[in-house]
Amino acid sequence: MEVNGISREEKIKKLIETAKSLIGQPYEYGAYLDLASDQRGSFDCSSFTQFIFGKVGVVLPRSTILQAAASGIEVSGKNGDVIMPGDVIFFEGNIGHYRHDLFPGRKIFIGHAGIFVGNNRIVHAISNSATSGVIEQSLDELPLPLYDIVLVKRFF
Repeated sequence: MEVNGISREEKIKKLIETAKSLIGQPYEYGAYLDLASDQRGSFDCSSFTQFIFGKVGVVLPRSTILQAAASGIEVSGKNGDVIMPGDVIFFEGNIGHYRHDLFPGRKIFIGHAGIFVGNNRIVHAISNSATSGVIEQSLDELPLPLYDIVLVKRFF
């Protein structure tokens, strides 16, 4: 399937290449980016996903809770869905927000987001006692319950 003349597979490849090219960039909570610029500054998790998706023509809101509520397909696993490269995984995290009005009938707390790149790995902007910045990491390395997966979204 093509979207804006670019196949979904090409978008996913570019998304993952762009995400991985930013490994090592510094973390800054509340980092604001000029999305029209190619300038690589510091990121927090939601500015990172917003920036990366913007590079493939997908406009995402600035915060993780609004990104989780944004249009896209929720990958639930209930219908045989599996997490695929390019999906965004939303976690509880240590700082987050409730917006029950955005998720009717559910209580959802979102505090962190990362881009799934395959092989049980994500690229994300994180800051904790062990590391800080944009990194690639196995989902198995994320401490629970802090990084319990809340939901997964597919934006193309």
